[in-house]
Amino acid sequence: MHMLFVKKIHILLVLSMLLLSSCAYQKEYSQVSRSGTLDEKYNFAVKAYDKQDYRKAVELFEELVPLYRGKDILERLLYNVAYSYFYEKDYFMSAYYFRSLTRQFPNSQYLEEASYMSAYCKTLESPDFRLDQTATVEAIKQLQLFINYYPNSRRSEEAGKLINDMREKLALKAYNVANMYYRRSLYNAASIAYSNFLKDYPESNVREQALYMMIKSRFLYAENSIKEKQSERYAKVIEGYEAFLRSFSDSKYRKEVDKYYKESKLKKI
Repeated sequence: MHMLFVKKIHILLVLSMLLLSSCAYQKEYSQVSRSGTLDEKYNFAVKAYDKQDYRKAVELFEELVPLYRGKDILERLLYNVAYSYFYEKDYFMSAYYFRSLTRQFPNSQYLEEASYMSAYCKTLESPDFRLDQTATVEAIKQLQLFINYYPNSRRSEEAGKLINDMREKLALKAYNVANMYYRRSLYNAASIAYSNFLKDYPESNVREQALYMMIKSRFLYAENSIKEKQSERYAKVIEGYEAFLRSFSDSKYRKEVDKYYKESKLKKI
């Protein structure tokens, strides 16, 4: 019982010290943010950053950035504020400050890291493939620039993997658009969209399905065409079938595409 009582007292003492420390920290922040000198604000911002209190760090660093323009300390300030935003998961602002660092300090000791982080933040901004992909396109552009500038960097391999991930997302977006045309029975638009997808994303994970859907769309488009146009449109089905066989002769769709091929051969005549 005695040991248990002592342990409880110890825990209460630790909690009390933590509470007092927290109150003192908050009081110091209030004083510094209201009336502190530049040095005091900078030192507290660094303290907040080290304590992983990135919200307070951002507030003070943001205030200091315009006041330190033209001074050597600005380089470290931009670096810290960029990472503060990063840890706060504000990737747009983080990318902005990493980019600012690379532009204002082209000879910075952080140049390679900041260039990569700017691009990496763009990948974290990249939304679900069903949404607008402007951030995804920008991420690919920045990642490729990083690889071009730093081909031997340890981060280049990771940048390459991220590019593949971003391209697959763009591929899914394009594939989803083609599927939308198909569901609306716009078979010509669907077949064109699938064809463009196959040209633009030859390494996509859904290439097999896209090729199958292109053939199916071409067949349905030919079926629903006026008689004078059917022959040339069935010929496109046959052309797609031959491309399918070259890549996916053992496909689970083989039986169905064989059927489209046979019917197109008969009706093309």
